[in-house]
Amino acid sequence: MKKLIFGITSMFALLAGAADVSFSFKYGGETFDAARCGFAGAESGKAFQVADGVRVTLEKKAWPEADAVEWLLWFENTGEKDSAVFSEINDCDLLYDFGKLEHKRPGYSPKPGDIRIRTMKGMVPGNYYSSDDRVSAQEYEFRDIYLRWNESATVKNTSGRSSDEMMPFFDVNHASGGLMTAVGWTGGWRADFALKGNALQIRSGLASARFYLRKGEKVRTSSTLVMRYAAGEDPNNKFRRLIRDHYSHTANTRCKRTGIMACELWGGLPSKEMLKRIGELKRYGIRFDDLWLDAGWYGDCTKCDDAYTGDWGRKTGDWEVNRRVHPGGLEDVAAAAKDAGMGMMLWFEPERSAGESAFYKAHKEWHLEDILYLGNRETRDSLFNLLDGYITRLGMSCYRQDFNTSLTRVWQKHDEKDRAGILEIKHIIGMYEVWDRLLAKHPDLLIDNCSSGGRRIDIETLKRSIPFFRSDYQCAFNAEPEVTQAHNMISTWLPYNGCTTKTKSDTYAARSTFSSSWGGAFYNAIFQSMDDADFRWAKQITDEYRLIRGYLAEDFHNHGSRTLDETAWAIWQYNDPKAQKGVVLAFRRKNSPSDNATIELKGIADGKTPKVRSLDGFPLEITVNRLTIHLKDMRSSTVVLYE
Repeated sequence: MKKLIFGITSMFALLAGAADVSFSFKYGGETFDAARCGFAGAESGKAFQVADGVRVTLEKKAWPEADAVEWLLWFENTGEKDSAVFSEINDCDLLYDFGKLEHKRPGYSPKPGDIRIRTMKGMVPGNYYSSDDRVSAQEYEFRDIYLRWNESATVKNTSGRSSDEMMPFFDVNHASGGLMTAVGWTGGWRADFALKGNALQIRSGLASARFYLRKGEKVRTSSTLVMRYAAGEDPNNKFRRLIRDHYSHTANTRCKRTGIMACELWGGLPSKEMLKRIGELKRYGIRFDDLWLDAGWYGDCTKCDDAYTGDWGRKTGDWEVNRRVHPGGLEDVAAAAKDAGMGMMLWFEPERSAGESAFYKAHKEWHLEDILYLGNRETRDSLFNLLDGYITRLGMSCYRQDFNTSLTRVWQKHDEKDRAGILEIKHIIGMYEVWDRLLAKHPDLLIDNCSSGGRRIDIETLKRSIPFFRSDYQCAFNAEPEVTQAHNMISTWLPYNGCTTKTKSDTYAARSTFSSSWGGAFYNAIFQSMDDADFRWAKQITDEYRLIRGYLAEDFHNHGSRTLDETAWAIWQYNDPKAQKGVVLAFRRKNSPSDNATIELKGIADGKTPKVRSLDGFPLEITVNRLTIHLKDMRSSTVVLYE
């Protein structure tokens, strides 16, 4: 039986699917681990006195049915003086013992069965998402790390946003099984992997954490999730189910809507034009759940009707409705949306204030440079009251929170001596608190975690929100569908995510963005128009999405290309294993020479031949679980239902 060895000296076996906590840190230069703190096998809530008045408290959750455990540490100073310094804080510090390994000499390439650390690339830096399709298509691409004898590797994110350049999820795999691990922190983190003999050491924690605590201070660091799987199991869907059942908004908030389905209108579009467009959607029977008003609706900007021009961006932080553009204060728009069956989804970027904003000038003491610092109670209360007021007044169904700057630069500049990490910790804890208060008061509310498109995805945000914009690539009016298809590899591990199409009357492009949350942005800009044929297409595509959306958080199987390869097919299967039915989305890409593709449907009972039908009426062949799809045209697609 494989063993997890915690710290350096203690160990326990993974018995009956259970696992336990593992960490290490130094206090005043002295080393502590789970065994010394008495946390091995302990229940959640156990505390350990590190020194007089200084204690560490464990939060722990175990999911035996998933062979998974999560833990989190709180550090608190209840004494009368400053604590000593906490340093070398590894919120996760474990050794995974593989038994006996075959260690290759240098010069040999890795092969299946060797130790592999599978990582997932996060968001690309800068504006590559909008200027280079090949670079943008690398978002959510798998990258494998193979370690030889005594080799090590470190992975980390950038900018202080948890999924910038690297996702905080890892699959440690060997021929006999492996571990899925996740770092739960919406700031800067790092993960270190080192092969030591026949064991792999995994250490993770905050990128910068070396601090003493003042009297009365209590802080937490990153949470850790570890899921074991055996050889022959499907680790991707085992982890995907774990996230859906225990680390999603449906599992941790009172909102049971599985996702967002939103029609975008640019926030600076005049209310008169918004009301016209809402009326047209209603007249044609086009049904969305949410009316999404993006940026540009606030402040006293003089030109805000176009996302790519004007001065609306310089007013970020002034969260008063622009009455010149919206004389009804958006209440008339919210009422029209409700009449058309939609709740209001409104964009904010509350953690950043532009230098020209009146709010920044009035409350400089609440800011660290351009960051609204949420480590202060007064700041958090003010933000909560602001958002609560809008949610209540407009009957908001979804609060969309964006964030478009680096935090690391601010923390590094303002951290005090021997207090590295404290500013970041208190800000991130403050953000969680604001979200939790909003969700507690508004039980039907969804939070859209945007953050420049997918740059703050981790188990802590997933518990509270949906990454509706998994990439800002979809902001482009001419986004390449094959790139958005490549981005759907996020679904390998995460069931709840979102994507949007801005292209009207293009079924191939729209289907390429279908996710468990989805948006139509084909009528959002001042210069976009729709004719009768466009409206009829919009009804058809939204009705189609409603038909299949219930499957999109079920098991995911990728049968085609997972990269930007214009000569290949992209084929996704979403399978409900209990009901033995699901949906297949198939795309023959624009340069694919093959007019047919055959796949083996996953999750179908042995010997059973399901009934299949193409929503487009295209020819299909099915023998037991072997499905052949025919598409005669390049750049074409179909949706196949089976049961």
